[in-house]
Amino acid sequence: MPSIWRIVATSLERLSTARPSYAAAAFLLYVVSLFIAGARWRGFLRAQGGDVGIVRATLATLGGIAAGNLTPAPGGEACRIALVRLGGRATWREATIAAVWDRLSELPPILVLTLMSLVAVRHLASARSGLIAIGLPVAIVIIVFALWRLRRSGFLSTGWREGLARGGVRLPLFLAGVGYSSALWLQDFLRLSCVTLAFGVALSSTQIATLCVLAMLGGVVPGVAGLGPVEGGLIAGLMAFGVDLPTAAAITALERAISYGFSTSAGAIVIAMLGGGSVWSAARRQTPSSDGDAARS
Repeated sequence: MPSIWRIVATSLERLSTARPSYAAAAFLLYVVSLFIAGARWRGFLRAQGGDVGIVRATLATLGGIAAGNLTPAPGGEACRIALVRLGGRATWREATIAAVWDRLSELPPILVLTLMSLVAVRHLASARSGLIAIGLPVAIVIIVFALWRLRRSGFLSTGWREGLARGGVRLPLFLAGVGYSSALWLQDFLRLSCVTLAFGVALSSTQIATLCVLAMLGGVVPGVAGLGPVEGGLIAGLMAFGVDLPTAAAITALERAISYGFSTSAGAIVIAMLGGGSVWSAARRQTPSSDGDAARS
């Protein structure tokens, strides 16, 4: 199949033309996002009575990302909670409730990005009438699968609702969390903008928002070691916006080298340094142990 190898060779050649300044900016934005995520989670942890420093919360977040890349859900959350317990003072219950509030604070910015992406899809649909007919069923399947995974993970059980009711998270703290989440998603938006500009591709704000949503949805679909759905979604989205395949593949490769390659390798080092085998075992078991009210570590 010489055509495939030709495309691969062209994509690699295109990858070598990436502008270093934009690539470096994208990498720095990702590093900053780790501290934003750590600060956000630390705020919710402190509301539950946990005592965790921002550095530990950030490192635990990075380790959780690495575990989430390599294990089924919710292995990443289990690893993040285990890592923060090893270095701070927080019970499983406190850390788990904080993690739920952490995720809930992302809903408003995700809604904004989704609305922006609908504008881009609408413009595409006007030019390509078959896009909605193909894309809508795919989106429905992804959403249904996400809800199924959510229910299977136990997230929708009554236990977490009771825990949230006792969580002590007041409106100002939640709004602060939404602010952190908005900054986090803005970082995703800017990072994707830098990655595309590294190859001379200038997309509109609604198109970049669509890529953010596609990457998020791709993360819901299971893949081999976390690879496949995100990359496929990004390449398909870029090509729908008129980017040729080799350039789309090069853009996706640079983005995933930062958001997947760096996070997985650096996070694995964090796990080895802070928790080692016990934390990895907790992540692979996918759920925290039952000692939610055990003594603080």
